[in-house]
Order: sequence, then C-alpha cells, then structure tokens
Amino acid sequence: MEKLLIMAYMGTGKTELENRYDNVVDFDFQDYKYIYDESIRHLPLEMRKGNTALRTENPDYPNNFLMEAVRLLQEGKIVVSPFIDHVFKAYNESSITSEVAGLRILLVFPEKDNFQEYVARFKDRGNGEEFIARREKEFPSLVNLFNQAENYEKIVVKKGQFLSDALLEYGIILPPKKVKK
Repeated sequence: MEKLLIMAYMGTGKTELENRYDNVVDFDFQDYKYIYDESIRHLPLEMRKGNTALRTENPDYPNNFLMEAVRLLQEGKIVVSPFIDHVFKAYNESSITSEVAGLRILLVFPEKDNFQEYVARFKDRGNGEEFIARREKEFPSLVNLFNQAENYEKIVVKKGQFLSDALLEYGIILPPKKVKK
C-alpha cells in the first residue's frame, strides 16, 4: 500500500476521511503540542481548540508528534494532519521522507477566496469564536505558504467540496471501511 501523508486545511474533512475510509488516521497536533488543564481534558478535541488559557506548551513538541507520525506511516496508515504553519514546518524541517521510504506528501488547501465556507464549517463542528478569529487572521499567510511550498503535490479544494471529493478528483482512491457484522 502506498504511504501517504496528507496535510489538509482545517474544516476540509480530515475527521470524516478517518470515519469513512480504512487505514486513515486523523492525526491532529493538539494533544502533542499542548498539555490541557484537567478541567477541559475530557472535552472533545473540537471544543478544546481555542482554549488558550487552559493549556500549556508541551516541551516535547514537535519531536513527539513527528515520532508518532513516522510510526503510523511505517505501520501503513494514511496520516492526515492539519495544514497549518507550525505543522507544515515540523514536517518540512524533519527527516520524515528518509525515515519513511516511498512517502508521498500531499498539501490540500481551499480556494483562496473561500474562507467564509470554512467559517460555517467551523461553527457547525463546535469551534469557538477565538478559534475562528485565529483561523481568519492566519488564512492569508497559509495561502502564501501553500503557494510557495515546493516539492509537494498540491490539491485545491473547490467551493462545496470536501477532502474526500478533492482526493478522488486528484486520483487518490481510498479503501472504504469494512462494515462490521
């Protein structure tokens, strides 16, 4: 099986990809980068995101994150991470391509004028206003990062599309999850 690392913008459908397709891991950085206060640790990840006052930086990040990504990829998992500045830089500055033979890395980002569709998606999934404000502030710099990134395959998610649609259009066919009896 092909070894794939997909870095996709938030709200494109990374979690849905994990839920629908076999061998896909929605590999978020949050639990590697932050140590959450006990009062919110029990909350789902989407609700913890943006609670900046209730988390501290994990001194092991990004090494802990990269080591786990390598392990998952070597196990044959398709790793889907967020396309965000520090995650991209962690992968880009690492030796992941030499540690995982035959690794194919895809960058996936929405059309540059389609941020409002993602605001609606963030709200639908329960992200708070602080999270949305940070995404809006960083969106233009991520557009630039996506456009300037070299040595990566790039996929643009069109209006109304989700990650699974964009991958399929690009020719990436993922095996559906087997129905458990």
